[in-house]
Amino acid sequence: MKAITANPETIREIFSKRYIIPDFQRPYSWDNETCGKLWDDITDFYDAGVTSYDKYFLGNIVINPSTKDSVSAWEVVDGQQRLTTLLLLIKALYSRAGTFKALEKCLRIEDPVTSSITDELRVSSYVISEDRENLQAIILDNVTDDLLECKIFDNYKFFCKKIDEWRANSRRTSDELNSFILALLDNVVLLPIHCDSEDDALTIFETINNRGMSLSDADIFKAKLYHYTPVNEQDKFIEEWNMLRDHDDIFRILMHILRAKAGDISKEIKMRSYFTKKNGHLSAYKEIMRGLKIIDAIYYEWYGNGKINSLWGIMNTYPNYYWQFPFFVFLHKYGLFDENAGEFVLPNKYVSQFEELMDATVQYFFIKGVVYNSVNAVRDTVYKVCANIEKEKDYLHDYKANIYKEDLKDFKELLYTDRLKRYQRGMVLLCAYLNPRQDEDEFAEFINGKVDIEHILPKKWNNYDHWTQKLWSEKLNTLGNLVPLSKSLNIAARNEFFDKKKEFYKESEVADVLDLITVKEWTPEALDKEQRKKARRLLNYFDIK
Repeated sequence: MKAITANPETIREIFSKRYIIPDFQRPYSWDNETCGKLWDDITDFYDAGVTSYDKYFLGNIVINPSTKDSVSAWEVVDGQQRLTTLLLLIKALYSRAGTFKALEKCLRIEDPVTSSITDELRVSSYVISEDRENLQAIILDNVTDDLLECKIFDNYKFFCKKIDEWRANSRRTSDELNSFILALLDNVVLLPIHCDSEDDALTIFETINNRGMSLSDADIFKAKLYHYTPVNEQDKFIEEWNMLRDHDDIFRILMHILRAKAGDISKEIKMRSYFTKKNGHLSAYKEIMRGLKIIDAIYYEWYGNGKINSLWGIMNTYPNYYWQFPFFVFLHKYGLFDENAGEFVLPNKYVSQFEELMDATVQYFFIKGVVYNSVNAVRDTVYKVCANIEKEKDYLHDYKANIYKEDLKDFKELLYTDRLKRYQRGMVLLCAYLNPRQDEDEFAEFINGKVDIEHILPKKWNNYDHWTQKLWSEKLNTLGNLVPLSKSLNIAARNEFFDKKKEFYKESEVADVLDLITVKEWTPEALDKEQRKKARRLLNYFDIK
């Protein structure tokens, strides 16, 4: 990061420059309540008595040199809401103060040659909205009554009303109004943080505490995609964008699809840097939007089959999201997408291949997760798997080559303990799915509902037959004592004795739960038997001897 500078500037100094609100910002959003706080802050400061040495600090703005339209201007990364609101306040004061030249200079650019006032505003918005036109209508055209309703116009009218009330309540003269205006211009200050580049400004913006609304990565991507979209297609773009869900998540998946296409197995950079870097991907707006729509359709609409959806639901419990990337790279490469209908289909000839990939991914992630409990243990392998899927190379080899004998040994030992940590829920679900009597479609439907992990031996200690408190604490969180149960049944069965619990277990669609109905008593021996059965089932799936 290059050097930054920050020196307080008065409102008069702030509005001696030209500002551009870049298109990645949100539209103007301050309401009357927020404007009221600003008005109260300034009037309270003035009414307390202002000397030439008194200053009132309104906060920071983060700016960097703009390259838009070949004009000298500052791009506002943080502070657009405050700057726009101050512009509206200045215009409201100007409408009440008549010919106050200093206010007019704050509103409009001076011609550098003639020093005459032009029709260019000090603040020009490029945001996806009518902000720019509405500001011009209020400040240049003096529109007051016939403008369509919007927050900019509402807040301008609000300030006009507040000024009138402030003067009327204390019978303030025109001279007092002029005194107030001078205090606003010369005693109210902002701290502009001048950055050398947009990247530096974004970094500073993310690390300081301010009153503004934080921009997500998707907010910035949306605006840049809109910028690249032809004008006659922009309305359609907004409609399609608004139909997408969890924009940041699907952009992250798309990033890994694009990385795989490029054969990039290097350490990933931040998503914002990846998409907004020079010569980045967002200029290919049609390809980007199609990719996002495919991901959205897979994530929220596609039903593969019982196995696919069961394993997907199990992996949704995983503590990090890297397991998703091989799935989406494969589906994006081999699937068919009807853009008009928004429907995704994986052709039958690829289904078994995808199921094989899912099995290998589940096995790799749970072994590495249980043994290492770290995202660093899986990242590099995932990058290679994704790239080799795209290249149509042996991607399963990447998984196998990175599971070591020591990993298998440690994993096997941990299966018999209560130290599965963050992977306990997924292992319980996987074990239940692998029950040979379990219907895959029923399990897929079950796992998409509200699911709890039921402790057969209750979490609250009591003097159960055949159990000591020490033995109870040792066995409570082992696989043998855990089954997945719908939330409603789990609530009903909670902390009941085993005989009573079996009445609720009968209503479950999970074979592991139904198997318990034939067990007479939940003794240490019964739990150990269940533990051995589940461990064998899992070891067989993970191909561990």
